[in-house]
Amino acid sequence: MLFLAITLTSCGGGTLTDEQRKKMREGIEDIKIKQVSDAEIVTAAMDDGRRVFEALEKSNFDTQAKERIARDAKVKVRYIKPGTNDALEVENQIIQAYIVGSVTGATQDNIQKLRSGAATGLQDYDSLLYSRPIVANQPDGSVNILGVWNIYLAKKEVVKSLSKK
Repeated sequence: MLFLAITLTSCGGGTLTDEQRKKMREGIEDIKIKQVSDAEIVTAAMDDGRRVFEALEKSNFDTQAKERIARDAKVKVRYIKPGTNDALEVENQIIQAYIVGSVTGATQDNIQKLRSGAATGLQDYDSLLYSRPIVANQPDGSVNILGVWNIYLAKKEVVKSLSKK
């Protein structure tokens, strides 16, 4: 990106359009080293997940709106019901945890660190998963888990959003 900036400046006689300047600044920001703590990343991911969920909720979970919201937020969104065949292993584990937790009323939103196949070590993760259960209160006071919204956030995007704050 820096090479591009030098090339544009030398070839164009120093005249860049506003759009070129904006892209150059964004490129420079992307390559800057950013130091944030793990706690800051997790907190920001939780906040980002909640913001995406609120946008989904405002759209009444409309399919087209879901796709637009996910694209704009640079996340992946999936709704999983108990017993769904196409659920990922981590999604099955989370929904089972919510079902077990529903006995004690532990059905709040949550964030999980996800490790890719190449990740090694406890601190090495490349994405985060925000989950939010949809529940129905039963007449006897118990809670029934209808499904779970899963919002996958890339760690890289969370860190980039932190550096812009």
